[in-house]
Amino acid sequence: MIKNMTTGNSTRALVFFAMPMLLGNIIQQLNITMNAMMVGRHVGVNELAAIGASTGLNFLFLSAIIGLTGGMSVIISQYFGANNEEKVSQGVSTAIILVVLASIAMSILGIVFAEPLLILLRTPENVLEHAVIFLTTLFIGILPLGVFNGFAAILRAFGNSMAPLVILVLSAILNIVLNFVFIVGLDGGIRGAALATVVSQLVSAILSVAYAYKFVPTMRIKVTELKIYPSLLKEMLKMGIPAAFQMSFLSIGNMAVQVLINGFGTAVVAAYTAAIKICFIAYQPAIAFGTSISMFIGQNIGAGKIDRVKEGLWSSLKIVSIISILMTIFIQVFTHQLLSLFIDPSEVDVINIGESYLRIISTFYIVIGIQFVIREALRGTGDALVPMGMGIVEITVRLVFSIILSSLIGYVGIWWATPIGWAAAGILGIWRYRSGYWKEKAVMNREAKNSEMTA
Repeated sequence: MIKNMTTGNSTRALVFFAMPMLLGNIIQQLNITMNAMMVGRHVGVNELAAIGASTGLNFLFLSAIIGLTGGMSVIISQYFGANNEEKVSQGVSTAIILVVLASIAMSILGIVFAEPLLILLRTPENVLEHAVIFLTTLFIGILPLGVFNGFAAILRAFGNSMAPLVILVLSAILNIVLNFVFIVGLDGGIRGAALATVVSQLVSAILSVAYAYKFVPTMRIKVTELKIYPSLLKEMLKMGIPAAFQMSFLSIGNMAVQVLINGFGTAVVAAYTAAIKICFIAYQPAIAFGTSISMFIGQNIGAGKIDRVKEGLWSSLKIVSIISILMTIFIQVFTHQLLSLFIDPSEVDVINIGESYLRIISTFYIVIGIQFVIREALRGTGDALVPMGMGIVEITVRLVFSIILSSLIGYVGIWWATPIGWAAAGILGIWRYRSGYWKEKAVMNREAKNSEMTA
């Protein structure tokens, strides 16, 4: 269902848009978590550590796709809010081609460079072979993952967050079944876990294309009619490249942190892997409302409703703050039980290390929640460079403090460096929003300026 978010109650619009996204994000993370749980409990700690050692590198190659889809959705949402049907249709055509080409490129690069990069990251020898198998198998599925993310981003730009949720649910059910089949039934080990993910991604891609063609006339474009529109490509790259660079920089920084963690041995790597999976689920409300406010602001910037932009941002911040506090309480109370889902209770040392991470990080969930909402709100206005800067500041501060503190107090210093990075990025975002410069960044404003210069 296409939803125009430029009218009606702002809070209601955001909640109804965000909830399907939140459920979808949680389901997506549960899929990833299920893989880790199945591997950790049915295959072994080394293989679980391999998944953790692969996380940053996997995200590095996906970041270009995620950045581009985020950039193109902002542009499409602004034209949708402005009721410019021609530009919306041209934007959809350009976005589809862009996502497919980028996905193919990332898939090839990922398969070729997986092992050399894992070696560069000082992946432990007893983990390296498993990590190579896991990554190279996952990289086969980058194209279908890109197609799904691209179509889902376009649908969300139209205010439709329900269809991607339904597709994710169906894909998740398949993934759970395939996890049992490949890992337990066929004894496929870590390759089986990756294959389950790839097959479910392929199905989600097929379903998203089928839905768009059947129910969204604007997206009903024949392959022979697809073309790139240079002006829109330029706008999408203006938004997408900084977002992709920000995510790539975060990935590289996370991999650098992973190198520090790898240096403390397999037990710390395995504990971090399990703990970070739990945190990823806890982050989902902030991610859902961040993406929601980005689309909400995109549509309202396009419609010229600045007061509604401010109203929506304040509503998102209040909701995310409340949820983050509740998440903190839950994680603090059930830390041991949650880690035991991933790690055999006999691995006492690994669980204790994981507990130290969760108790520190969960205390600051509200910080990352506020930071994420502000960052994505700025991106929704068309302000691409400051959100990129926030990502650079976050990981730079985190890495510097990780190096300093880990040399003084061990791996726990790496845990403390994370919220310090979040806070630094959040301060930059708050400054940018309060400055008001974001009001000049809408794509329509740039078009108006270009028209004046041409005249």
